[in-house]
Amino acid sequence: MRLCAALTALSLLASCTTTYAIPKPELARLDGFRDDNAALMREMGDVMLNRPTERKRTVWDVEGQPHQFSSDTPLALARVSAQAEAEYQRFIAVGVDGERFRGVPLEGSTSNTSAPAVVVPLSEVDHAQLREFSLGKTLILTGSIGAAVIGSLVVVSMFFKETTGSDPDDRGGIIDLGGPRPRAEPGVSF
Repeated sequence: MRLCAALTALSLLASCTTTYAIPKPELARLDGFRDDNAALMREMGDVMLNRPTERKRTVWDVEGQPHQFSSDTPLALARVSAQAEAEYQRFIAVGVDGERFRGVPLEGSTSNTSAPAVVVPLSEVDHAQLREFSLGKTLILTGSIGAAVIGSLVVVSMFFKETTGSDPDDRGGIIDLGGPRPRAEPGVSF
């Protein structure tokens, strides 16, 4: 049972996300984005992740599919010269002009103060990467892991011989309820 719980927790923590490549010109659509309540909601606890908000911007990926950007959306800037993987951050404010991307990360911001802005020259940016959480894929993954664990337990249990507890000296095993039923004897009193 603990193994099942551990696997379920692991699959939920690893939740399924999909990463989309956003062309550099689409970053201009994020100019002026601001979510003042995001830092306050984070202080109250991140229980409001993916909360409904009107503070969204739509950007299109390289395949032409629209995606909603909000302060809950992880975004990374893939640099032209970077060898390492881009770091995903959630931003509460974004400004994009012809020369640079300026974003205020949610991490480190409070309702009173903002974290230091991330400023990246657009000449260093190849494209952006946007990550979206997929509840459906996560549930399918969790259900598949659960079914595999339960199925393996059933298969393993088929290799064990069933005991009926028929030996009168042996009080272990499974109680056989298919035998004669006990009857009350007339005239016996306690």
